[in-house]
Amino acid sequence: MVSAQIAGTIKFYRVTPTNARVLLWGGNIAYIGPSGSSEGVIASTPEKWSFIPLTTGADKVLNVNEKLLVTFTSAVTATIGTNTKSKAAIAITYRDGTSDVIGDFSSSVDWDDKQLAAKALVIGDETELCRKTVRLPFALGSNVNKSFTSLENNA
Repeated sequence: MVSAQIAGTIKFYRVTPTNARVLLWGGNIAYIGPSGSSEGVIASTPEKWSFIPLTTGADKVLNVNEKLLVTFTSAVTATIGTNTKSKAAIAITYRDGTSDVIGDFSSSVDWDDKQLAAKALVIGDETELCRKTVRLPFALGSNVNKSFTSLENNA
């Protein structure tokens, strides 16, 4: 069955050791995942993806042992399955200016603290999707590399 991208707002937070949340970036998921990823395949090429602006400022840089948290507030009732068709390629920038990409929300390699799992999404509820432990300081986003995210409804 062909899946459809779930409408809603995706947010990225820096979580400090005291569990304080600092919003790094948030926006409509259709902005950053313009084509969706029906059947687990991104339906667009990177030039059609969008930039997450490089987050600068002392309170926006993620430091060692902090967490990068991703949340989603759904605009519709939806279900994410265990074998999710959702995809992600999130650009980050290290202090030395080099960049990297954090992959799919269900990857335990990229999201070592919490991965995307099967769940029902309720309209208007901000739901934690995944968390990554920071091993090397970085900032979310890039002025060079674009990012992509899509959450796909399994219903």
